[in-house]
Amino acid sequence: MHSINTLVSKVATAKAFCPGHITGIAKRAFVAGRHLLHHGSEGAGFSIDRGVTTTVSIFDDRSSGHQISINGMTAENAEVSELVLQQYLKFFRRPCYIKIEHEVEIPIGFGLGSSGAAALSLSYALNEAAMVGLSTEEAAQLAHWAEIVCGTGLGTVIAEYMGGFETRTRAGAPGIGIIRKIELKGYKVIIFCMGPISTRSVLRGNSNFRYVWQDDTLRTVNIKNFVTISYEFVSNMGLTNGRCKEPINALRAHGFDSSVALFGDTIFTIIPEDQVVEAERCLGGLNGKLFTCGIENIGARVL
Repeated sequence: MHSINTLVSKVATAKAFCPGHITGIAKRAFVAGRHLLHHGSEGAGFSIDRGVTTTVSIFDDRSSGHQISINGMTAENAEVSELVLQQYLKFFRRPCYIKIEHEVEIPIGFGLGSSGAAALSLSYALNEAAMVGLSTEEAAQLAHWAEIVCGTGLGTVIAEYMGGFETRTRAGAPGIGIIRKIELKGYKVIIFCMGPISTRSVLRGNSNFRYVWQDDTLRTVNIKNFVTISYEFVSNMGLTNGRCKEPINALRAHGFDSSVALFGDTIFTIIPEDQVVEAERCLGGLNGKLFTCGIENIGARVL
């Protein structure tokens, strides 16, 4: 492994941010024979104002190499980031050393979209630092493709690309999928993480996971009924049992509807800002990580 101190000089650097995301309802869409950019999921969810910030630094070097770190620690298994990087290396014309630093401010593996956020922020930062010239849509498509290949997500990238509260009525990458976005103000998200779940194991172990919602569900879902619809959805999948049951009941006892993020043992609720303290108090003493954040309405962007 190279030491950064031995490299000749930094050629370029760029930084990008991508919000985390919670999916409340989803249905896999697989189109046989179509490019992976057409694969993904229909569904609904929202982006949060915590996520992944990725910094890319490019150095002159006689031989090519790279390093990926997550919160300051060298990443031993960053499959999605590696795949995104390999696609960008095709645009490089001379050897260089690339340093990739992911700053992740959301728990990994808890259904908060960390994998998609890492892929999308990295794609944006690489595109900017290396002056590749892809549009933001094209850079986002590359991130979507990497997530589909690695089995770490379905519709997360297009949702994080847009931001806000979204419904996805046709699956696919940005520019292909159809998505409706609503900006939300005056709301906070209470998130209670209890245990990680491998999205890859869910998607590959139950490749036909689906819930038959009514035809007008995605057309009529809004911020007022979203959590209720999500709860019905995850209940049909059996996700409200086990350790998720106690915090859901605690919130419900005080009039707060809640649901489970796909995919993780993570409870969430969306409430007006003036109800935060009361909702947080409901979860006091329970075993899990509690944090409160806002809705991210802008989506992924270069900083």
